[in-house]
Amino acid sequence: MGRRPPLPRSAGITHSSPRHGAVSEAGPVLLPEQIDRWRNRRYHRQADLRLRSLPQALDFVNDVGFCLLFPARGIELPTFWEAICGEARPLPRRHHNDPELHSLWRWKDELPSQGLAFYGKLLRKRPTLISLELLPHFYALSENYGDLSDYLLEYEDGKLSEEAKRVYEALLEHGAQPTSHLRRQAGLAGKANAARFDRAILELQLGFKIAKTGISDANAWRYCYVYDLLPRRWPELPSRAAAIGTKEAVRTVLLTHLHNVGVARVEDVSRLFGWEPSRVDTLCDSIARDGRLWRGVRVEGQSDAYLAHASLAQGDERVSSEPT
Repeated sequence: MGRRPPLPRSAGITHSSPRHGAVSEAGPVLLPEQIDRWRNRRYHRQADLRLRSLPQALDFVNDVGFCLLFPARGIELPTFWEAICGEARPLPRRHHNDPELHSLWRWKDELPSQGLAFYGKLLRKRPTLISLELLPHFYALSENYGDLSDYLLEYEDGKLSEEAKRVYEALLEHGAQPTSHLRRQAGLAGKANAARFDRAILELQLGFKIAKTGISDANAWRYCYVYDLLPRRWPELPSRAAAIGTKEAVRTVLLTHLHNVGVARVEDVSRLFGWEPSRVDTLCDSIARDGRLWRGVRVEGQSDAYLAHASLAQGDERVSSEPT
């Protein structure tokens, strides 16, 4: 079984015209407050848009496609926390009696437990929610083909650790398990193995091999995650990913991200998704020719050139629910 091909390169990069965002000194200049207004609406950082129920939380994840659980330094993304608060609010020092934080803990467990969204450590190794519409696109960019034995190829190539292999095989043999049981089945129980087990779980999440499927009280704290193999959680996922393909998956993820943040630098996109900057550049040229993003956009007071969502670059701050 072969590997997925790398992100496609064009035979020769031709920059788009200035109207479609080619890098040039004549590119449009956006004000920081324009970008803030765009993001506040997309991120639901407004009192009238704050999330008040699980259905609204699901609608938010489906709308933005993917978001972090909490804000993180150096990462520009919508967050579940700010959408629940309806504002950019610091985390409270006292967690137990905060109603917004209580809602966040409950909904971030209920969404994956009910199979409504993917939740795990992903983007920059941070807790991330992904909609079921975008999940096949992320899966299409992974090393997986959907066969439950795919992991063996990665292990043989030195791309999967021994600990991750053990955890994966424990799930493969015994089915979905709470972490307390999974540690024992993988031979990684006890304090001495805690860090090894945690690294294996993170590795398997980053590789889109496992998913959180529920909550269990089967440990001393009466709270732990239940994991299963990702293709068993959503059996149709591999075929949906295969139908999308790598090039379309990258394009959709990038456009969704830009629709959320409004503007971003190529290096920020590269760092967030782990894509090579040269390949992001090539893809952006192609999308810019279609008029769906602009290149060479400037932000007042900054010297960097940005990618910008076409509507924002053209001065239309109305935020649609579609990344196109």
